[in-house]
Amino acid sequence: MFHVGLGMAGLWAGIGIRCEMAKRKIRQVGAVSEETAQKPEELGIDEWILNHYLAKIRGIKRTEDGRYYVESEK
Repeated sequence: MFHVGLGMAGLWAGIGIRCEMAKRKIRQVGAVSEETAQKPEELGIDEWILNHYLAKIRGIKRTEDGRYYVESEK
C-alpha cells in the first residue's frame, strides 16, 4: 500500500531503494555468486522484493533453486 498523493513515481522510487538495501545486505552476508547464494529467509529479506522485476534491473540474481545473490562488482 502507498499513501494517497505519493503517486506511482514515489512507489517505484521506494521499491528501488528497498532493492538497493537488499543488495547491500546480500553482499554483507557474502552471497556474491551462484555458489554462495542464499534463500530469502537466510538473508532476512522479503521474497517479494527479491522477485520484483526491479531487483533484476538492479542486479539481484536468482538461482534455479530459489537462492539469491549479487555478483561482486569488479
